[in-house]
Amino acid sequence: MADTLTTTSGFSRASLPAPTGQPAFVTALRERALEAFEALPVPSPETEEWRYTDLTGFELDFQPFAEGGGPEAVNRHGLLAAAGVSGERAGLQIQRNSEVISTQLGATATEPGVILSDLDEAASKHPDLVERYLHSLVPADRSRFTALHAAFRTGGTFVYVPKDVRLELPLQTLTYLDADGAAVFPHTVLVAEEGAEVTFIDRFASPDLDRALSNAIIEIHAGPNSKVRYVCLQEWGHGVTHLSVQRAHVDRDAEVRTLVVTLGASLSRSEAETVLEGDRGTSEMLGMYFGDGDQHFDHRSIQDHIGNETASDLLYKGALRDSSRAVYTGTVIIEKDAHRVDAYQTNRNVLLSDRAKADSVPNLEILTNDPVRCGHAASVGPVDENALFYLQSRGIPHAEAERLIVYGFFREVLDRIALAEVREGLERAIEAELEG
Repeated sequence: MADTLTTTSGFSRASLPAPTGQPAFVTALRERALEAFEALPVPSPETEEWRYTDLTGFELDFQPFAEGGGPEAVNRHGLLAAAGVSGERAGLQIQRNSEVISTQLGATATEPGVILSDLDEAASKHPDLVERYLHSLVPADRSRFTALHAAFRTGGTFVYVPKDVRLELPLQTLTYLDADGAAVFPHTVLVAEEGAEVTFIDRFASPDLDRALSNAIIEIHAGPNSKVRYVCLQEWGHGVTHLSVQRAHVDRDAEVRTLVVTLGASLSRSEAETVLEGDRGTSEMLGMYFGDGDQHFDHRSIQDHIGNETASDLLYKGALRDSSRAVYTGTVIIEKDAHRVDAYQTNRNVLLSDRAKADSVPNLEILTNDPVRCGHAASVGPVDENALFYLQSRGIPHAEAERLIVYGFFREVLDRIALAEVREGLERAIEAELEG
């Protein structure tokens, strides 16, 4: 299968980011990652992990670096509007194409030690800190695509919240891509030390493009008794292929709540994993997706329970119209020495077209004999005809009745989103999708 994915431009040793100004550990990481990229096999649809997303014929002929245009590009390209900021922020960082062009830390995030920074800049200013965390949760050699990411990444975001610091307002990053034929490698490293609290919004956006690649990695470190909220809003335009790996490590008594929203890209494959290693750690994993046209969404999740008395709850819901396709594959793991675990996963899909298709594949791997609860639920089906009939019998037109039912379908997720601006923005996005 190694010849089904080809590199015809850019991704070679000669095109690695220049080592000038970067710490030695970053240069060494890039070199090792390039070697892994060249040695690792192409993901094959013959494997269980990639059986629903076939990249046969997908060429890596992308430009590995596209300029951002400097700070003046923020206003020139209307990137503040693209960021969708409707409330106050503790900090905002904007990356255009391959470069971070603006970083602003607000007055509410001036606690000593708080860092919101370009990942490359953080590696130079805080090398010991960044070396400790960068690719510690998602190793460069995890797959051919993570190796490609580690070798050619520029920009990215480093967030560090020290012990017992609580940020009341969210931090946010926008990654905006408008360079046709380019590959971008968004990377977020989010570290919350013991007792820290932080909310972080990662937004990905672009116009429609002929062809582009987003290869993203998110690493979340939640220290003891910390609270982390992470929101990923993926709104790439048509023509973008989006591949992402998100992995969170939850220490004792920590709480991590994540939301993954998938609305854009022609093909999107997102892996979300939570490792509950510390005792009494908790995780909530929410997901929403709405596909149309011929979009292809592939979501994979893992809830890995290692500590005692840990708890996780996953709820992913999606709606599909036209000839779009969605796949959800989820696994709950309760390790051998994990006791009194409470874990559940739910995936539900509603089909708004007889050409749309969804697959839901939940899995349980229970290696202990005393879980409090461990289960799953999954469903795929069209809009309930009885509910449609009931609403139409009371004078509500078919289109409006369907809209109300879809809103009700997503309400279970929306009601669990604490940030009002995110919740209201998703309501508007659902409305736009239903209007076509």
